Amino acid sequence: MDQEKNIRERRKYVRLQASVEVKYEIIGKPGEIKVFSKDISAGGLCIVTKENLSPDTPLQLEIVFPDLKDPIRALARVIWQRRVNPQEGQAQAYFETGIEFTGISDFDRFNINRYIKERIESKT
Repeated sequence: MDQEKNIRERRKYVRLQASVEVKYEIIGKPGEIKVFSKDISAGGLCIVTKENLSPDTPLQLEIVFPDLKDPIRALARVIWQRRVNPQEGQAQAYFETGIEFTGISDFDRFNINRYIKERIESKT
């Protein structure tokens, strides 16, 4: 519990549980994979994937927000990954993968912050 509290205190950006479409490609390896986020912040996101990715794996991302005309594009890297075992009715295990943005425009970071702020305010 203390470790979880320390992680939250270190976070620079507000995190929102949200499922948005994310397309990622491992830099240097052809092939785009479509997944969905578990949560998102202006500093990164957590995606759910079938692929086991090592920490520091460099990624090219395209994030699709329903209310934005164009997707957000960013460079990123894998920070951590946690295997989630299959539950009854699921075919296989999957991985929750924490990703940090390493290259994102100020405009795109602003749009992510705006999206998060609007969702939080609509819940209150």
